[in-house]
Order: sequence, then structure tokens, then C-alpha cells
Amino acid sequence: MELSEPLENYLKEMYEIELLKGYARVSDLILAFNVSPGTVSKALEKLEKIGLIERDNKKIKLTAEGKKIAEKLIKAHRLSERLLTDIIGLDWIRAHQLAHRLEHIWPEDVVDKIDELLGKPLTCPHGHPIPGREVKINGIKLSEAECNKTYKVIMIIREEEWILSMADELNIKPGVEIKLIKKNENDFVIEIDSKKESIPRALAEEVLVSE
Repeated sequence: MELSEPLENYLKEMYEIELLKGYARVSDLILAFNVSPGTVSKALEKLEKIGLIERDNKKIKLTAEGKKIAEKLIKAHRLSERLLTDIIGLDWIRAHQLAHRLEHIWPEDVVDKIDELLGKPLTCPHGHPIPGREVKINGIKLSEAECNKTYKVIMIIREEEWILSMADELNIKPGVEIKLIKKNENDFVIEIDSKKESIPRALAEEVLVSE
């Protein structure tokens, strides 16, 4: 089934939203893509017509076929990020940007070869599981962590450029140990790499950690 790139992006976004909430709404997609309600409605009509989504009482869910396509795209995206960071040596922001293009053009057999080359990694560089892997992500947001406890970073939740840039600058990456020193309404003080740093709540909300 040939889909346009924008429609594929809708499937990917709905897949991610479903993982968090169980279903998507039009308002979620308007926020994610910064487009008008009319634009979202037209896209959903097309996807529903070809059997890739189902709508019930304003709740939108992927069908089995829609989920299959979304997982294929997300797998290609996350393996592309791994290829670009681990093998080619790009920073994870540029890798994320390029992966948005590559996910739409890699043939499935090429994605499988990239997977083999990389040794079948479990997650992308930001800690998100690669579809098809048995990975359970259990953690809490850094904003919900206890003070004076050491945690391990397991995921950067939203892969927006400002979040990745700030996290990269402070070396807040999966596998790194981080200690929460103190927190208030808007600012958090952390210890990472033996240095104390102040970060905004907005970033603490996007870092998933485990004990």
C-alpha cells in the first residue's frame, strides 16, 4: 500500500499517542502537527477509508494494518538514528532530523540489514524501544523523583530539538547516572558527571529515570 509521507507521519504519531493514552484525539494531532482541524479531518478521512484507523466517539485508534505500517516506520526511524550516531558519528539531534527522511525511503530488506549490522539494538539513542523488541520501560519522570537519590536515565521522552539539545549539552543520556539535589516549582538542581547543574522543570518532565 502506497501512502504519502504526511499520512505515514499521522500513523506514526497516533501509534506513539496510543502507547501513552490508549487512543488519540483530533486535538492531539492538531497539537503534534500544528495544523488546522480541517487538515487533520481530511487526513483521518483518507486513513479511515483505506482501513488504517477506526473512529469511535471522538477516539481514534489504529487498525491492525495501520499499526503494522506505523511500527515499520518507527523501526526504520530508530535504526536510522542508531546507524547515524553509532556508525557514522553524527550527534543525536541531526540523526533524529535525518531519520525522519530515511524512515520513508528504506526498503524493508535494507532496514533488516541495518538491524543486523548494528547487532539488533533494543532502543534508539534516546531510549525509545525499537518495535519488535521485548523491552519494558519502567521509570518515573525526573520531575517526580526524590531528592538526594541517584537514578539512571533511561529515556528522553519527547524528541523535540530543544529538549535533545539541552539534554545533550548536560550529558543527560540513557545509561548516565543522575542525582536530584533539590527541586521547586520551576527549577531543579541535579548532580551529573560530578557537577551540579540547574535545569528547568520543562526538561525534568521529559527525562525518564529508574532507581
